[in-house]
Amino acid sequence: MPTVLVVDDYAPNNRLLEFVLEQSGFAVMMASDGMHALNTLRSVPIDLIVTDLRMPRLNGLDLVQQLRADGQLCTLPIVMITASGRASDEAQAAGLGVDAFLTRPVDSDELVDVVSQIIAREASNEGLSLRERRRQGGSVSSRGV
Repeated sequence: MPTVLVVDDYAPNNRLLEFVLEQSGFAVMMASDGMHALNTLRSVPIDLIVTDLRMPRLNGLDLVQQLRADGQLCTLPIVMITASGRASDEAQAAGLGVDAFLTRPVDSDELVDVVSQIIAREASNEGLSLRERRRQGGSVSSRGV
């Protein structure tokens, strides 16, 4: 079962995303901001991140920058969600290598479809899930986007 890390400082959003993803067969871990997410990622194998854009301490864009600079986590798929409909936010996220950008309110079916498609793509591109490769100590190759 793929594990998704949901990163959002607003607890009701976290609970809603957790419910939707768990009902669709994903294991879900939660983080309240980017710093909490980084700590979790260093200790728990994760297959995909769903993160909010705007958060205290370390926002979604800064989180993505740090992940893309990390040799172990640089290929981790990321879905960014925000209430901001600004094209500049989406462009900046895309420039950092975010796999998908969704604007709130997010349709539950759309979220599940996007997460499922990205995880399936990663599995087919790599033959092994990111988690399996990390567990086996294998090298991390470039993203197949």
